[in-house]
Amino acid sequence: MLKKVIKSAVVIAMSLLIVGCGGSTSEITTDDSSGISGQIATITREEGSGTRGAFVEIVDVTVDGNDNITMEAVVAPGTSVMMTNVAENPQAIGYASTGVALQDTRVRVLSIDGVMPTMENMLNGTYAIQRPFIIGYITDEGLTPLAQDFVDFIFSAQGQAVVAERGYVPFIPEGAPEYTPSGLTGVIVVNGSSSVYSLMQHLSTAYRELNSDVTIDVHGAGTGHGITAARDGLADIAMSSRDFRESELEFLSPLTIAIDGIAVIVHPSNDIDGLTLDQVRNIFLGEVSQWENIR
Repeated sequence: MLKKVIKSAVVIAMSLLIVGCGGSTSEITTDDSSGISGQIATITREEGSGTRGAFVEIVDVTVDGNDNITMEAVVAPGTSVMMTNVAENPQAIGYASTGVALQDTRVRVLSIDGVMPTMENMLNGTYAIQRPFIIGYITDEGLTPLAQDFVDFIFSAQGQAVVAERGYVPFIPEGAPEYTPSGLTGVIVVNGSSSVYSLMQHLSTAYRELNSDVTIDVHGAGTGHGITAARDGLADIAMSSRDFRESELEFLSPLTIAIDGIAVIVHPSNDIDGLTLDQVRNIFLGEVSQWENIR
C-alpha cells in the first residue's frame, strides 16, 4: 500500500518543482546615497553539491547548459560553511536550503520576484527556486528490513509531520499512513547531501524515539559521496538534494521525501529586501558585481 501512496505522490510533488524562469533585466539603479554598496561577495557551494546543481539549473546560471558560476565566487564546502561565510561578511550573498536558512538568525532570507520561500508559496508554486529531497538505495540489493522500516516511517503521518515541522513541504501532504513501531534492532547508515542531513537527523531522532534499539548513523558528506557510499556498500541509504542523474539511476532507486526551497541569503545588515530571478542569475554569473547596481 505504501508503494501506491508514494507513486501517486510523485505526481503531486514533481508538479511543485519549477526548473527554470526567464527574464530580461538584471540591473535596477536608484539613489546610491544610502544602503549597502561596494563589491558583492558571491558565495557558492562546491562542485558536485546537490544544492549547487539544483540552484544552477533552476536559476539558469549556465552557458551552453554548463555550470557557469563566476570564478570569483568563494566556494563553501557544505551548508554550515555557507551559512557561516554569509553570516560573517556584510557584502556576501549565498544560497542554502530553506529548512536551514529560515531558522538561522545569523543571515537574512531574500524574496525572489517578490515571493518569500514559505511552505505555502512552495506548495502553490509561486516560489521559483525549489527542488526535491531524495533518498536512494541500490536497486539490485533493495533495502534491509530495518532500512525499509525506517523508510516506511519517513513516509508515514509521523515522519511527514517532522518534514513539515522543520519547514519543508511534505512529499505526502495529507493521507499518509500511521506508523507502528516494528521492534526491530540494528544499525542503519545514511550518507549524502549536507542539505538533507539536517532533516534526516530529525527524522532519525523521531524514529529512534519509537525504536530505541536502533542506531542510525547519518553523515552529511555531500550528495556525490553519499551515492558512492551506497554503491560501494558503505551506506544503506544515500541522500541527494538534486534528481539522480541517468548514470546513477542505473544502480539506484530514488524516493522523494520532501520538497525544499533554496533560499537566497545575505548578511542581516544588508538592507535589500529582495531580488528578481534575473538579478540573482547575473550576480552568480559575475555580470553584476556591485551592490549599488541592483538597488
